[in-house]
Amino acid sequence: FAERVAAGERGTAVLMGDPNHSGYQFLGKVERAVDAPVRVVPGVSSLQVAASRARTPMEDTEFVTLHKSGDLADDLARLRRHAGERHLLVLPRPFDLMPGDVAADLLDAGAAPDLPALVLERLTHGDESISRTTLGDLAGHAGEETPFSDLSVLAVRRA
Repeated sequence: FAERVAAGERGTAVLMGDPNHSGYQFLGKVERAVDAPVRVVPGVSSLQVAASRARTPMEDTEFVTLHKSGDLADDLARLRRHAGERHLLVLPRPFDLMPGDVAADLLDAGAAPDLPALVLERLTHGDESISRTTLGDLAGHAGEETPFSDLSVLAVRRA
């Protein structure tokens, strides 16, 4: 692909996910592979759909993606800092940092166990589902085989 683009041909790299969130690492690889301008045409993000389904205004929300490689310490610290004060929208990292694991981490940092939590799965698919629970109950799924899809968004409502 990169060689053909370098030779003057046009190409399209199609990727799943939002290029402004989880997809930015892959997008960077494409940009480095081809020595030509890369135009991004984003679609509707699962985060936009999740915010809509959860009735969560983006301007009152702290968004964090954990769906990436590398150190997540700063991202988890942002979630801990804003839990209860702002709505949270989280893209979990399959399969080692799923919604229950994030909930447990927030509770360990002092978040209230009664904060409403929603796990929005497989958004826009025919089998889309929303599980409504609390942060405390959701944390019960930490460290175990998760009942949630790898195509999940976690929403935690502010107090």
